[in-house]
This record gives sequence, structure tokens and C-alpha cells, in this order.
Amino acid sequence: MKNNKNTVLGYAAVCSFLCLSGISFVWTKRLLENGFPVFTIVLIRLVIGAAFLLSVLKLSGKLEVIKRKDWLFLIALATGEPFIYFIGEDFGMKYADASFASVMMALVPVAVAFAVPFVYGTKIKKRLVGGAVVSLAGICLMSFDSGGFMYDIRGVLLFVLALCAAVWYNIVLQKLLKSYGAFTVTAYMNMIGALMYLPLFFIFDFPYVGDLNWDSAALTDLVCLGVLCSAGSYGLYAFASSQLGVEKVSVFNNVAPVVTVFAAVGMGMETFSVRKVIGVLIVVISVILSQSEWNPCKKV
Repeated sequence: MKNNKNTVLGYAAVCSFLCLSGISFVWTKRLLENGFPVFTIVLIRLVIGAAFLLSVLKLSGKLEVIKRKDWLFLIALATGEPFIYFIGEDFGMKYADASFASVMMALVPVAVAFAVPFVYGTKIKKRLVGGAVVSLAGICLMSFDSGGFMYDIRGVLLFVLALCAAVWYNIVLQKLLKSYGAFTVTAYMNMIGALMYLPLFFIFDFPYVGDLNWDSAALTDLVCLGVLCSAGSYGLYAFASSQLGVEKVSVFNNVAPVVTVFAAVGMGMETFSVRKVIGVLIVVISVILSQSEWNPCKKV
């Protein structure tokens, strides 16, 4: 009964993670359009996320003490995400369109399905690999609906960097979740990530901070990104991984573009087409089947 309860909680957490990940682009896009630099956005959201989680965990008495030997793993975790990942993804968008970006990041679950078993010596789950590959096909179908990809070699290299960082994050996360709670790991990850971004902020963005439009809308977007995304979304992903395993949860990353499509349609930024509808169905069905224990070959 306990395992069933943990599974339900894990899937509830990953569904919440998807909703937050899918709508986070709205807040980020608005800030970028209002002239906020990338390092400023990331630093502030990480500081808010770390402060929020550390405060809640401390007040509730659930903040765990990190052993000295595990600080290196936390630094390694934060180096993958958010540090390298955000640099690769955000700057990669300058040299590639959203369609190319979504396809590149849809490769993450495929890579994780092979990398995690290789590192930890476990068996590769063919069901998860198959689900990740088929969902990738669905995302390609949605992406080609706009007429193909636009990118140059710099965009490719930056997204490969982001892809490697995401895989590295999942590998280290698997290790840390064996010893610590998901939200403790997320809190310290945000704190270390903020410290890593601080020098970049002072070098590139600090001279222009006074010229930014710090109105209520911008502050609201930053708080939403910090509390709901850096703290909430990452925390829910880690919690779901602790209940289901990072290989299972990583496949759900490919549902995030589906949430984004629905959000964009709801805001009037995009419209549905036959290809998008088919792509959405392929992604959703393949992810559901990848989580199922049903094996049609055995049944036959």
C-alpha cells in the first residue's frame, strides 16, 4: 500500500512540475522582452527560490544537514543545472528557433535512459527508451508544423551543452536523493547556483541594472519564477524522481512542450493544426505507455 501511495504522489508531483515548466516561458519571455538580461533573471530567480525553500524547511524543521563529503555532489549538481544548463539553453535560443530547441531538449530523456543505467550498473529499461524515442517523434511533428528549423552551429553546440548538463544533473540527482530529501537538495542547489551566477551578473549585467524597468509586473514575474519554478518546479521534479526514479520522470520532460503549446494557444500566440494535434497525441500516448508495466509481447 505504501508503494502505491508513493507512486501516486510521484505522478502527482511530476504532473505539477509539467504545469509549472510549461507556463514558466511566459514569465521569462515577458522579462526578456522588457530588456532584462539573462544573468539578472536567472540570479534573481535562484536567490528567491533558495531563500523561499530554506526558510520554509528551516521553520518546519525539515532542513537536513549536508555531510561534508556530499557538498561536492551538490556543487556538481548545481554546475549541471542550473548553471551550465541555463547558459546553453538561454544563449542557444539566440542562434536557433523554438522548434529546434524543443527537439534538442526532447533528446534528454533518451540520453538519461541510457546514461543512468550505465553509470549505476542497472538494466536499461527498453520501455522507457522506446517511449522517449516515440515522444521525440511527436515533438518533431509539432516542430515541423512551423516549416522546419532555423539554427547555426553555435546554437547546435550550445544546446548540446545544455543536453549534457541536463543528463549530468539527473545522474547526480539520483545519487543525492538516496541520502537527502528532494526539497533540501533543491534548496541548496538553488543557493549554490546563485553563487555561481553572481560573478557573471556583476561582470555583464550590473552596470545596466539601474536602467531596467522594475515595475510591479516585472517583480511579479521574478517572484513567480523564483517560488514556482526554481523552488517549486525543481523541487517537484526531485520529489517525483525520489518516488519513481529519474529515468521514468525524465520522460515527462517531453510533455512540457505540449503544455507550452496549449498555453501559447490560450494566449493567442499560436493556433492548433492537424500536425500539432497528432504530435500532441503521440507525445502523450508514448509517455503514458512508457510508464506502464503492461507488456503486449508477454500477453501474446
